[in-house]
Amino acid sequence: MLRSKKEAVAVPGSEVAATGGAGSALPPKRGYFREQLHRLKKHRTIFWFVLPAVFLAFLFGYIPMAGALIAFRSEFNYIGTHSIVEAFRRGEWSLSAFAELFADEDGYFWLSVKNTLVVNIVKIIITFPIPVILALFLVDVKNQSVSKGILIVLCLPPFLSWAMAIGIWKNLLSPDGGAINNVLVSSGILDRPFDFFTSNAWFKPMVIFFAAWKGSGWNTIIFYAAIVSIDRSFFEAATLEGANKFQKIVYITLPTVMPTIALMLIMSLTYLFSAGLEQFMTMYTSQTRYEQYVIDTLMYDKTTQSGANYPVATALGLLNGVIALVLMLGGNAFVKKKLNTSLW
Repeated sequence: MLRSKKEAVAVPGSEVAATGGAGSALPPKRGYFREQLHRLKKHRTIFWFVLPAVFLAFLFGYIPMAGALIAFRSEFNYIGTHSIVEAFRRGEWSLSAFAELFADEDGYFWLSVKNTLVVNIVKIIITFPIPVILALFLVDVKNQSVSKGILIVLCLPPFLSWAMAIGIWKNLLSPDGGAINNVLVSSGILDRPFDFFTSNAWFKPMVIFFAAWKGSGWNTIIFYAAIVSIDRSFFEAATLEGANKFQKIVYITLPTVMPTIALMLIMSLTYLFSAGLEQFMTMYTSQTRYEQYVIDTLMYDKTTQSGANYPVATALGLLNGVIALVLMLGGNAFVKKKLNTSLW
């Protein structure tokens, strides 16, 4: 009988039975690609719902990437040929578009880089904290109906197009009967109506203000959701220890939502060299032409104006995309190292 027990111990797989049965056995490790293939087979019925989105992403996101090759052609002009293949045959493979871009003979490239960086850096410094502050205030509103009502009001501007949003502000700031101009004149702040949209000094401040007014609502919802998801027992324990509201914000709320803040900051830094074509085009006036020259509007002019230079415009767009990719990867790596969280 003792011999049979020893033989049973020697039987392969008996360790599984000794440690609690077949349920405790670890599955064999698969390689990365075998694991992904296994997941595809396991969830194959769900992927039918994803296929339309994948097709559209491939059609409108990946196929147009072939157009980046235009940046490496010395000449490309689709107008008049009506054939992309014929347009590609013109010219030679070269880096002349990048050389022409950095040579900046007309002086617009470095002007647009300066304006873009000034607007976006100031926008991040001033407007990025606004949604965090609004979310902190809304959390302290005791009446849930009031807080939700405020959130709804804050979320209305993001649903407006830039053409509609700027049109509203042009009417309010108009020197010909605009409500804000009338208030400023009647209160004695201004001697006479002032045209803000044709003022070079007011152009960049208005760009930043309009961006904050239009974009803060959606970001406020994100931070508000992150704050309300914090375990309330932390705040109750802090109250028992005698902590005031400010201390709770500094030592509980902000550290807890810091990963969300960091990820949102990464997304903002990704667009550091993109100020937004729609906003600048709707705010355009001949008097503020040089103030409104950013990388997006320069790319638009290089593409649509007479004597359009497609290789230079493509080189500018490609350079902008590479910088955005580097900023996103670098910011994500930094946040992953410091806060142990990332975009993916």
